[in-house]
Amino acid sequence: MITAEVKLPEKDAEMILKVISKLGGKVKVIEHSQPKLSPAAKKMKKDLEEAFRQVKLHQEGRIQLKTAKELLDELYIIPIPSFCKAVLSR
Repeated sequence: MITAEVKLPEKDAEMILKVISKLGGKVKVIEHSQPKLSPAAKKMKKDLEEAFRQVKLHQEGRIQLKTAKELLDELYIIPIPSFCKAVLSR
């Protein structure tokens, strides 16, 4: 008998495993686990989930998001020159 590891699309797996069993093969399903995330990846995932939650709430009209100017003001360490403020206020 041959031992083989087969990776199957989840939608087709059940049917293919039944066929193998009916042909006399032994089937052992090994569930693949989610990959472990680094602390930085966990934080990024958490931040993205929060951002998507805020977008959903905004689309539902339940919260008001910051303007682009407010976001840029948070990013800049130095003050924005007056000529840039005129462009951003449009």
